[in-house]
Parts: sequence; C-alpha cells; structure tokens
Amino acid sequence: MVSKPLSSPPSWAAVPNATLSGGIVAQIRAAVLNREIVAGQFLGSEAALSEQFGVSRMAARDALRTLEGLGIVEIRMGARGGVWVAQGNPDRLADALAIHLKLIGITSGEVFDAQMAIEEMAARLAAERRDEADLEHLRGVLAELSSLKGELDRFADASMRFHEAIVRASHSRILLAQFHALSFVLEPVLRPNLTSASAVRIVRHHKLLLEAIESADGVEAARLMRERLAYQRARTLSQEADTASRAD
Repeated sequence: MVSKPLSSPPSWAAVPNATLSGGIVAQIRAAVLNREIVAGQFLGSEAALSEQFGVSRMAARDALRTLEGLGIVEIRMGARGGVWVAQGNPDRLADALAIHLKLIGITSGEVFDAQMAIEEMAARLAAERRDEADLEHLRGVLAELSSLKGELDRFADASMRFHEAIVRASHSRILLAQFHALSFVLEPVLRPNLTSASAVRIVRHHKLLLEAIESADGVEAARLMRERLAYQRARTLSQEADTASRAD
C-alpha cells in the first residue's frame, strides 16, 4: 500500500470535556465522508492527535480504538507507526450489514424485495458491461451447476456463485457488497427449499439468463432475473406462511 502524506490536514476542533473521544470519532468520521482525508493517508501519532484535539492521550487512545473497530483507521506500531486512514473493505461492509439486518428483525419479504432490486439492476448492467473474462467465469459456474443437480447442497453453493458472478460482471462494487450482505441473510432461508425438480428449473433459467448476458441484451437479462426472483420470493414466503400456520 502506498501511504499518502497528510499535506493539508483538516482543522480539528478542540473537543469539549463532555464528549471527549466521541467528538474525535465524529470529526474524523465526518472528514472521511467529506473527502477531507482519504484511504492510506497518515493522520499522525497518538500524541500528535491528542494535542491537535486538545484532549488527553487516554481520550485520544479510546477514540482511535473506536475508529479502528469501525474500520475507519489503522493503527500501526513500531518506528514507522502511527494512525492511518484505513483502506476500504467491502467484505467487512457486507458482514456488518448482514448482522444488523438480522438484529433489527428484517423480514424475508423485505430481503427478497431488496434482492430483486439489486440483482435485476446487476443483470442489466452485466449484459452491458461484461467482458470475456466475465463470460468465461459465468460459463464455468453454469457448467458446474448443471453437473450438480443430484447433489443439492453443492448445487445451492454453485447457484449462489452464479448469481454472484452476474453481480461481479456488472462491475458495480456497491451492488456486489449489497449482494453479499443479502446472501448471508437469504442463504439459510433458500437452501432448505431446494429440491431436485427446482434444481432442473434453475439450470434451465440460468442458461437463458447467460444467453441474454452473452447477447448484451440488458432488458431481457433484467426480465429473466426479475421473473426468477419473483417466483422464488412467492414460493418461499408461501412456505413460511404454511409453516407458521401449522405452528399456530
């Protein structure tokens, strides 16, 4: 990683005693969002930052630990140590989003709605933006999927990889991060509902979807994705409702 010097640091405001570390966290967070500081930038030592913010070393240390936990800064030890703005981590974003979706009690219906919006857009963009490497990867995953119709656990994994490959072919990092977050939530819901008959339908559908992407037909790719996900949504929610009614 090439480190970027902080040539013109933001003017940090002295933090009132009542807020201390929280005020430091808020200012550095805002500086990232406002692009006053960027990934890889050196912010200084703990001692220098405590002086700039007008707080004790302990308050600065508490703030930096919080920022490190949030993935905003990286703290390095040693002769070349100090505080650096962290590099972004999409996997961390997806994991945190998935956990918080579960914690707030998101429903299956809400997750399916979001999945449809994300993957329909991704399918259209994949048809428009895919390159030969994307197509080769999609073909390889589809070939593997076709060979696994009798092994449902492995088939489920391959099917998820096919959807992921489509989102990757959209070349949209934000769609990919959102897809990963939703897949963590959806996978336990979808896997138990997979049958040999549905595996055959999935392969047939995925072949048509790949053909649309190969043909650069974004409208058809989006339509096919919407059709598949709408069916999957209706079937899964119906099964959940049946299970709930039997439990009552």
